Amino acid sequence: MEKIMVIDSDTHQIRLLSDGLANDYQILNCSRGSKAAELFRLYRPSAVILDPLTFDLNGRNFVRQVRSHSLRHIPVLALTRISTLRHIEESFDWGVDLIFSKPCSVERIRKKLVHYLGHPAESRQLETVGI
Repeated sequence: MEKIMVIDSDTHQIRLLSDGLANDYQILNCSRGSKAAELFRLYRPSAVILDPLTFDLNGRNFVRQVRSHSLRHIPVLALTRISTLRHIEESFDWGVDLIFSKPCSVERIRKKLVHYLGHPAESRQLETVGI
């Protein structure tokens, strides 16, 4: 099963994403930016959903670490309340693949995860074939 890392200091947003994606993905939650890089290296998720303004997270450095520690391209989806053109451009410059404006439906995020990772049922089928 694909692992999705959710980084957000808003615990309600974390719960919404976790509940909405848990049937299809293994969810790793992180509400403090200072723990995000360590957890990323430890759990090696298939995708990251983050709020770049998570408490004590340097979004730019974190995305750079994701890109430098990964052998393959890992989708980084930003979920934020910031919508100024400057912040959007900066996020893309950091290496964020897609930006969602809060609030965002879990279904829209799920569709993008399927776009980047494939359908969850296909992942499970491939996983069980190797056992």
